[in-house]
Amino acid sequence: MKRLISYSIIIIFSFHSQRLCSQPINSKFLGLGERIFSSGQYLIDREYGLHPITFEEDQIDTVFIAVHGYRSRGYEWVHALKKITASKNKTYFYRWDWNQCPKEAGSILYANIKKLLKSNPQIQHINIFGHSYGASIVTELGDKSDLGSVDIHSIAGALVPMKRLKKRCPDFIGYEDIKLSYRHFQWRTVKKQDGAFKRMDFDPQLVDISGSSVISLPPVFKDGKRLGHNRSIEWVFNKYFE
Repeated sequence: MKRLISYSIIIIFSFHSQRLCSQPINSKFLGLGERIFSSGQYLIDREYGLHPITFEEDQIDTVFIAVHGYRSRGYEWVHALKKITASKNKTYFYRWDWNQCPKEAGSILYANIKKLLKSNPQIQHINIFGHSYGASIVTELGDKSDLGSVDIHSIAGALVPMKRLKKRCPDFIGYEDIKLSYRHFQWRTVKKQDGAFKRMDFDPQLVDISGSSVISLPPVFKDGKRLGHNRSIEWVFNKYFE
């Protein structure tokens, strides 16, 4: 399978997608427990763009970018964002239009990151995490070569075209033949435990990308609770910050 290159698509960026950081997110408003769903709504109510999470004493040399999935309610990212900000690294939440196809959405994210780097030359490294459909968006950056030092993480990512996506985005063929310019990590859930994938006749996470590292998540947390699609983010960041 060859990765398609289109010379005819002209992407028109909207005003909102061109913004670098239009709505700072106050980390004090990100709560767990009974507050997690309202916290998620607070995140997902952002305009399209790359939004900084305000936190005391954050440092800009290493940056984390969180990219949500299709029809996200935001709450699945609250635990992770609190983990990242606790590490005192500058953190951004990327709100994007999930009705876009991967190539278009990835191109807009790329443009936003280029602006971020231009306005913050002190950035030395970027960690980009995409969940579910967001994993495809961040993987689109994998063959760009001018973003400096970057790690790309796909969490429970459908990196193989699913039926509904192929119908809407016929040019999307997945990432088997992508030529990676950066380190790429695939954090894969157990299909039968993943509510987004368990009823499918194949696992859309399974793609062989040359140079990509695969980390298989367990079926349950240590307390025995199911490790499913959304809570995979929690497990990944617990592991990442061990």
